[in-house]
Amino acid sequence: MHANNSEKRMRKACPAVLSLEGRTLLSTVMPNLMEKAHVSAHVLDMKHSGVENAKKHGPSIALESKVWHGGFTFVNFDGPNHGTNAGAGTNMNGISNNGNSVGFDIENNGNFGNFVTNPLKSKAANVLNLGSPTANAFGVNSAGTVVGTDGNGNAFFLQKGKLHTFIPNGGTAAVAFGINDGGTIVGQYTTSTAMPGFVRLKNGTFITINAPSGPDTVNAQSINNHGEIVGFYVGTDGQDHGFLANENGAMGGVLTGTPVADPMIPPVAGEPGATFVFSQILSVNDKGIAVGYYGDSTTSQHGFIYNTNTGQYTFLDDPMAAFNNGVEVTQITGITNSGEITGFYSDANGVFHGFVASAGKMGHK
Repeated sequence: MHANNSEKRMRKACPAVLSLEGRTLLSTVMPNLMEKAHVSAHVLDMKHSGVENAKKHGPSIALESKVWHGGFTFVNFDGPNHGTNAGAGTNMNGISNNGNSVGFDIENNGNFGNFVTNPLKSKAANVLNLGSPTANAFGVNSAGTVVGTDGNGNAFFLQKGKLHTFIPNGGTAAVAFGINDGGTIVGQYTTSTAMPGFVRLKNGTFITINAPSGPDTVNAQSINNHGEIVGFYVGTDGQDHGFLANENGAMGGVLTGTPVADPMIPPVAGEPGATFVFSQILSVNDKGIAVGYYGDSTTSQHGFIYNTNTGQYTFLDDPMAAFNNGVEVTQITGITNSGEITGFYSDANGVFHGFVASAGKMGHK
């Protein structure tokens, strides 16, 4: 995820890894076409349905397919400057309550292009000028404020076209991952001894989030409009595990996360005998429904929906995800109050594609 700082935001995509700012991706040296996806669902090929022949006005996403699976309709797409090599493609990292998904495409040369789009409404993409080809956008709220890292070690929020960078007091570097509709931001920062999480309140003051146990390495990923925070931390076993917190519980400007029980993972076709390794919770809505993914012993990754009220996990992958060199990847990275989810998956060539999915079948609500 961060070059030589892989503990920061370890949204992993193993096995062989290419460390990138904010994320670790499948290596571009992975061989192609190990196994194709088998989709037991209705698939509409957007490229050959006339959709892609529409006249373009400015930057746009490329719609790949529309698939109903697991109670959701997945709209799969690529960013306006996506690469086609293994490890390149499109990563969607968050979604606002009004349905705008934020993320970046990865070009074949490794540069990032950040953008916001709402594929459930149009192909238009709002390309973000963040001043650096290594900047990453990770979160967006309903007012259109975007947060992330500027590629130079600073967290940022982009508001009304103006980029504001910051690092919490006493820190040497920071990344912002999530923002709620009130403008409160969460993320992670680096000190001389730890990498705790942070909450940046709208007035510019900070709350530190410490790990429940293990080394103090905390990734605060999302905060909803009630102040509920989700993310992950490095445990005593050296693996990532989910946590919950609430900004209203801070005392003296400090919070300690509450650990979330790891999922009991289901059997997955093509991964016999796979066992749980780590999990990361990446977003939560105002109803307490969270999303994320887990990694298993085959180094594959699978998405989940987690109900913070009941402790129940529901497992869900993009149906177009496919094995490449024995590894398949789905990460669910964001959820709205109305239940739309966003994220990305890898295909049989090791290329990443973004998705936004809404509950219900195509043409039905």
